[in-house]
Amino acid sequence: MNNKEILNILIIEAYTDANVGSCALVENAIKLLRERFPGSTIKVMAHVPKVFHDLYGIETIKDIFEYPFLQARLKQIFWLLKTSFWMTVCMTAVSVLPQSSIDRGKVPFARKLAAFIDADLVISVGAERINDKFFKNVVFSLYTLSLVRKLGKKMVIFPSTIGPFIFGWSKRLARPVLKSVDLIYTRDEESTKATRVLTGDDATNLVETIDMAVLQEWIPREEALQIIGADENDSIVGISAMRWSYFRNRIETEFSNYESYLDEMALLADSLISEYGVRIVLYPTNYPVHGCREDDLATSLEIRSRMKLAKEVLVIEQLPTPAALKGMLACSDLNITTRMHACILSTGACVPTISVNYLFKVREYMRSLGLEEFSVDIEEFTAEWTLGAFDRMWLERQRWKDHLSNVIEEKKSHVRQSMERLDDLVR
Repeated sequence: MNNKEILNILIIEAYTDANVGSCALVENAIKLLRERFPGSTIKVMAHVPKVFHDLYGIETIKDIFEYPFLQARLKQIFWLLKTSFWMTVCMTAVSVLPQSSIDRGKVPFARKLAAFIDADLVISVGAERINDKFFKNVVFSLYTLSLVRKLGKKMVIFPSTIGPFIFGWSKRLARPVLKSVDLIYTRDEESTKATRVLTGDDATNLVETIDMAVLQEWIPREEALQIIGADENDSIVGISAMRWSYFRNRIETEFSNYESYLDEMALLADSLISEYGVRIVLYPTNYPVHGCREDDLATSLEIRSRMKLAKEVLVIEQLPTPAALKGMLACSDLNITTRMHACILSTGACVPTISVNYLFKVREYMRSLGLEEFSVDIEEFTAEWTLGAFDRMWLERQRWKDHLSNVIEEKKSHVRQSMERLDDLVR
């Protein structure tokens, strides 16, 4: 049911469209908010705001943090000193000044705070910033959430992975912030457990649901095949690969290194072509444009270069929209995914999917769909294991399509039903 409240809504931590998963979260957050709060004003705060304006015709603003990744160390030190200064001044000001002064923008660094001051409701779509795998970002994310609450604004975290927490300092920082947030949507059971450790078992601000990208629409098959460069009669297997680092692995194996990951992916793709006669399409989901720090395209090209049957492989080299990526993945008979949102978009199109889990969020998502037997943690990923899983799924792929058709509809309904808590918050 639509809520009649007319709000000023600010979506934060949108990152960039060159991370197709982040773009899907922004797109579907906008869609959900427009459904529930028609007539409300929605703004997006992102690292590269123009791309979201061009895609969705929405007002966009620059993120308050402009990270100095890949810059010289001296510049990074200067950035940290400057940023720490304005962060301290802003937090002190909103903590001690009267609300009337804050509402009028009579605070130091008012430009940094203007978008938050104007908002009635702030929504984070960061999805994966509050954990120690991304320890370089977690402080700034927690600061932003805390700042919003200090300003007296309603703060909501849309479906996210929270945890793991490895360091004591990150737990101490996260505990009071998560307790203060008005509403936290987690997207898996492990995140719910990690959050409850910090907020307490009796926390009332916690809702477990699933990633919003399950709602993503997609382009028609004919258009998708044209982008891929494949024919209607091609039997396609899609592979989503990524460059990943090994930060405190769950276990250590001989495959716990990036070179092994590349070699096993190349061997897997060669084996699928020779044994099943399929067409392999490599799908990056992070492209080195529009401020994106990750480069899955380079990984895909490297995998192809290591293959014996490289001429049989297509790589999607141009950045797609979420709808285009899902449409392309929907053309496959089966997909093998490492990236979380490639997995979500693939299964959301009811394509049988095998996952390589670089973080527990992927394993948890597959478990929620009843596909855990086709899910392997990345430290244990081998071409041999994946070929075995592929053969089992391939032989019964129609059954798994039907299974996904049912379970994905349930997940979509669950996401929409969970938004009733958001309605209650703003009434």
